[in-house]
Amino acid sequence: MGEERGCSRGALTMDKESGHPVDERLTGGSLSYRETAHRTPLSVPDGQQGLYEEVDRLRLEVERLRDQQQALQRNPTSNDTHVDDDLEDEAGDKPDPVSPVGRARARHRRPVKLILALLVAAILCAGGLRFWNYIQSYESTDDAEIDGHLDPMSTRIDGTVVRVYVEDTYHVTKGQALIDLDPRDYEVAVENAAANLAQAEQGVKGAEQNYALSVANLAGGVATNAKAQADVARNRELFRQNIIAREAYEQVLMTGKVDAAGVNSDRAAVSAAEKMIGQATAAVLAAQASLDQAKLNLSYTHIVAPADGVVGDKTVQVGQRVQPGQQLLTIVPVNDIWITADFRETQLRRMIRGQPVTVHVDTTERDYQGYVEGMPGATGELYSLLPPENATGNYVKVVQRLPVRIRLNPGEDEEHRLRPGMSVEPTVWVTGHPETLW
Repeated sequence: MGEERGCSRGALTMDKESGHPVDERLTGGSLSYRETAHRTPLSVPDGQQGLYEEVDRLRLEVERLRDQQQALQRNPTSNDTHVDDDLEDEAGDKPDPVSPVGRARARHRRPVKLILALLVAAILCAGGLRFWNYIQSYESTDDAEIDGHLDPMSTRIDGTVVRVYVEDTYHVTKGQALIDLDPRDYEVAVENAAANLAQAEQGVKGAEQNYALSVANLAGGVATNAKAQADVARNRELFRQNIIAREAYEQVLMTGKVDAAGVNSDRAAVSAAEKMIGQATAAVLAAQASLDQAKLNLSYTHIVAPADGVVGDKTVQVGQRVQPGQQLLTIVPVNDIWITADFRETQLRRMIRGQPVTVHVDTTERDYQGYVEGMPGATGELYSLLPPENATGNYVKVVQRLPVRIRLNPGEDEEHRLRPGMSVEPTVWVTGHPETLW
């Protein structure tokens, strides 16, 4: 304690003007706090001794902090740890931000914070631009569903159902048996038509024979007429020469006229026989058509599937009497489906045929790839039961929807899990290719 007081008194000088002690180092002196022990103590009034001691202690602390700052500037890494250790050992508190060590740390952290801020700003700008381009690259809607053909199966003839081969949800192939009707009535009709055909064919043969007979009669009449006309010419010369009587000449002339008329009659008979052949042939064709129709009706008693698909809406039962045109069941071809997406008219601005489409199906929880197959011809409102009539005032301006036809790429639904009526969410990439956010 005596040494500290000595150091404190040795570092002070008396101001000539004011008469108070003054620290030489604070006034530009060259002495350090290590040299204060070799100075001669000054006489200080006893009432101010405690004040001088406190000033001297603060001065020593300032000198120590200056030395630490210079060491930190020479070796920031090693001295930073050293300073922290000293401060922890002496005070156990963090350095004051206004102290030289705190200011050095603040200057050291400031470029790092600036770089981090610039990096975050650049990431936000790039991400924002990418996000904007992404949301502008597609048009999507949840007003869409899977569509497909529904093939209603009905009967062409009336009859009684004797056998049903399928039930709802059965998968059938093209040509597979579905329903059988009682065929006995139609088998009898086939036999009757076959008999009528045979009779018509016999009629053709009889007509042909009549034609041949008529042709033969015509040939005999022609020969007889030729002899009669020769007799007429010879007897005419004899009558001119008055060799024969008039009565004999007129008899020969009459015979020639009769034979000539017989030839004309035979020619008419030949023509009539020829027409009879045509009529008999037509009768054969009609009988053949009747037979074919009877066979068709018989084949309609066995109803088969027109295409591959799944059976649904079955209403037919064994023993039921059915009429022509009555619907019995429905076949759904699951291998020929498409998507109908009802987009708002404002979404069709950049949409064209052929653009790629991503279709999310709620049932399978997966995405399918496809393309825009066709654009709509009119809004759905015009196809409704009561379309708007602007001229009569039946019009309200609302955003219309138009059905866009989307087809899946080949091989997307190999297992045929998609069914008409399922809800889907198509996304049309109007930029021409799918975009991703990252």
